[in-house]
Amino acid sequence: RFKHINDTFGHDVGDELLKQFTNRVQSCIRESDILVRWGGDEFIILLSKIENEKQVTNIAERIIFSLQSPWNLFGQEFKTTSSIGIAFYEEGDTEKELLKKADIALYQAKSEGKNTFCFYHRTAKEKSSNKKSLL
Repeated sequence: RFKHINDTFGHDVGDELLKQFTNRVQSCIRESDILVRWGGDEFIILLSKIENEKQVTNIAERIIFSLQSPWNLFGQEFKTTSSIGIAFYEEGDTEKELLKKADIALYQAKSEGKNTFCFYHRTAKEKSSNKKSLL
């Protein structure tokens, strides 16, 4: 609901939310990882040197937990929710294919509730599975 915050409280509040969001997420990832704003309220995190799915699960859980704390912006308190789609690079994947896989997982997470993340796993229907939820 980032657009709602901008429309209701102004872009100054929205900009401050983005700054605080960035700080919170960066505190949950490693120095070698990269956080990029993809557009609007969508972000991409490139995790390097991942050895197993559990490492990614731990990072996703930290991010979701950190974003559940209320935001205090210019005297206004806000609560936000987040959804995370996770895809692993497979040899031969293009950037576009990897982003599509993450997007499929993201929409699966959104359909399953708030403060949730899903992994992309190839199936017959190219759907994601392994829902993880922190409510």
